[in-house]
Amino acid sequence: MQNLLKYWQCLLLIYPLLLGCPGKKTDPEPEKQPTAQEVMADWSKEVSFTKITVSSGTWSYKDIVFNNGNAALLDNDNRIFFSYDNGVTWTERVKISGNTLQSIALKPDGEKLFIGGISLGPYTFGAKFWVYNTPKNGTVSLDYNGEAITAQLNDPINHDFQRTQWNGDGAVYASFGRSNKMDGFFGNITPDGRKIFTRRTPSFSRINDKNPTQAPSHCAGFYIKNNSETTILCAYEYIPSGMTNVLTPYQSDTKGSGNSWLNLSLYWKADLVYHIGQDLTGKHAVYVSQANRLFYDGKHLINHKNLQGELQCASIDNNGYLWVGTSNGLYKATKKMPDLPKTVFDK
Repeated sequence: MQNLLKYWQCLLLIYPLLLGCPGKKTDPEPEKQPTAQEVMADWSKEVSFTKITVSSGTWSYKDIVFNNGNAALLDNDNRIFFSYDNGVTWTERVKISGNTLQSIALKPDGEKLFIGGISLGPYTFGAKFWVYNTPKNGTVSLDYNGEAITAQLNDPINHDFQRTQWNGDGAVYASFGRSNKMDGFFGNITPDGRKIFTRRTPSFSRINDKNPTQAPSHCAGFYIKNNSETTILCAYEYIPSGMTNVLTPYQSDTKGSGNSWLNLSLYWKADLVYHIGQDLTGKHAVYVSQANRLFYDGKHLINHKNLQGELQCASIDNNGYLWVGTSNGLYKATKKMPDLPKTVFDK
């Protein structure tokens, strides 16, 4: 009896403790965050485009650039339109007759414009270019023009301008090439009356710590992240022994200076890229590729809708909307570029 009494006494003592000891809780699993690839895949499926009227008629748009508070647009009538309200309104400010214009580069403050043209002859003279003063609240005026050269007056860059970009370091960077894609050039100039471009072509620099090949290179689409950082360049290199062109995308952290180029071909899916547009932060970049395709970051295909004509250029405005110029007009995305998670794309 005493043992039984002790048993119940112990049970009475333990029972309140059992009541006060809830079972072990399981923390809920954190909600799975979408990857950058998934975010962009969803955006590319949902995005569509509306046509924007800049001037009466149907025009082809070759180049477009958005800076902080200003933008410029080039059409096939050699007219350059400016916008100071993020593309809501466009005003013609420059027109050059009797020449073929290829690309534009707008100084970050919008006060100067660089225009790249073609080599006459064909490919006998240096590629034509113009530099204009374009004050927002003043009269547009020609600063100077000339033919692009390298070392001296008898050494012209007898190619066509492909793309140009005005950077925060005060220089204009440019890619050159020919229609046969067997030769070209990549370099920069400080637009202060000079005509000589400094050569930064990958095949004339050390790549992956190897001696320069000095192979002829047709340089095409490129961009410099955030107007100052990493350079991405798409080039065709001519290999005489194989009698063929080899597509070679490159990256440089010093805009092609010295031993700086890194081959990106293992990660590249966009093939030959004609134009690359970026946002102001350099976070987003859209590639206009051959076969009328758009790529995000050179690796992820954008399933674009409502775009008519041949794709020619792209840019991202200050509100994060993608603009695309085609042979049929100018188009703006109806859905802005998404914010991406802090992870980066898997390579």
